[in-house]
Amino acid sequence: MKSMMAISGAALLAVGAAGRARAQQPDEGFWNGATAEVTALNFYYNRDFRSGDGQGKRAEWAQGFVVDARSGYTRGPVGAGLDLLGIGDFKLDGVRAEGGTGLLPSNDDGTARHALMRVAPTLKLRASQTEVKWGSFIPNEPLVRASITRIMPETFQGVMLESKDVPKLDLLLARFTSAWYRDGDSRVPITLTNKNRRFLGTPDSDALNLLSATYSVVPGTQLRYQGAVMEDIYRQQLYNLIQTHTFGKDQLRVDLRYFRTDDIGQSRAGPIDNRMFSSMLSWRTGGHEFGAGYQRLSGPSAMPWPGGTDGNVFNWTFINDFLERGERSWQLRYSIDGKSIGIPGLSVMARYISGDHAQPATDAGEGREWARDVLTTYQFQSERFKHLSVIWFNGTFRSNYQRNVDENRLILQYRRQFDSPDR
Repeated sequence: MKSMMAISGAALLAVGAAGRARAQQPDEGFWNGATAEVTALNFYYNRDFRSGDGQGKRAEWAQGFVVDARSGYTRGPVGAGLDLLGIGDFKLDGVRAEGGTGLLPSNDDGTARHALMRVAPTLKLRASQTEVKWGSFIPNEPLVRASITRIMPETFQGVMLESKDVPKLDLLLARFTSAWYRDGDSRVPITLTNKNRRFLGTPDSDALNLLSATYSVVPGTQLRYQGAVMEDIYRQQLYNLIQTHTFGKDQLRVDLRYFRTDDIGQSRAGPIDNRMFSSMLSWRTGGHEFGAGYQRLSGPSAMPWPGGTDGNVFNWTFINDFLERGERSWQLRYSIDGKSIGIPGLSVMARYISGDHAQPATDAGEGREWARDVLTTYQFQSERFKHLSVIWFNGTFRSNYQRNVDENRLILQYRRQFDSPDR
């Protein structure tokens, strides 16, 4: 609680200082600056386990609605606003024996709930280019990325400060005290993911604290540092270099990341000691993009990440994370914009990832695995259906220590943006 009050107090001081340092930027007002995005998702999920004992298949069909409404800010040196995230998740088909897809919350007997609706509010203040928010968040940072791969986005509850008042520097401070998982029906304590028994369970933590600083050295070059502390479980740091070079209409991008993670405080999840280097090189030319990545873990433990989230590393896939102790993995990726081949609205991404040298806690030998993903999206081009798109994910995963998987996800998505009439 003291840490929470300290961060909240620091946030208020930062807002006040920013307001004194600069004149308030022009603002459209609370109502005139409001926007809303409405998304309807018809989602079918099918995961077929091709080896091992236990459940042979996970398959469910659901309909969801997500409304993301954001106000503008009241006028004055310090502006105030309110954001509302509304979510509705409705079961269309599925049986108990094929549950566990993450699309729907579960009842106590293991069956999927028929419906769940919730509203997540966020209060916000802004002075100059500094914002402070209290409420629900969907973070998308290397050290904490909320899962948005089902109908309901995962949210974290807490307080966040973001500032761009220092030229070329983006700052973020956050403290999250609970989470609401993508298939959850209530808030849960902060914890870590314990896939393949990598750690000593999933103990609760009082909070997850995050610091991020991104500095634009020169055009095309960024340096980023992030630090995260999951209290009494682990401390994680990221050192990141991003370079972008343009050659006419072509672009080369280099993204290098080094992660360092150690247990901290009471070490409730046991000893954690991991180092990871992750890199991605990509070349974009016309409507084509080619990428190659390499990832290597070292140290006596695997790399942890917050419970319910998606690890924001390059070799993460929809099915596997390639984050076992000692694992080395490489990736080849290709994507195309259909406009370049005369099919506007079409986009395709294909990637292949191979990993070896893994030392899983569930197997005594060397772990080896590979994954192949294809993600196809088509955005309808006619005026009548321009807000409608179809998304198909097809994935294959094979491993000598995990269950083999074939997976398909088919999504019909309708998304529309609404602005204030006076905007």
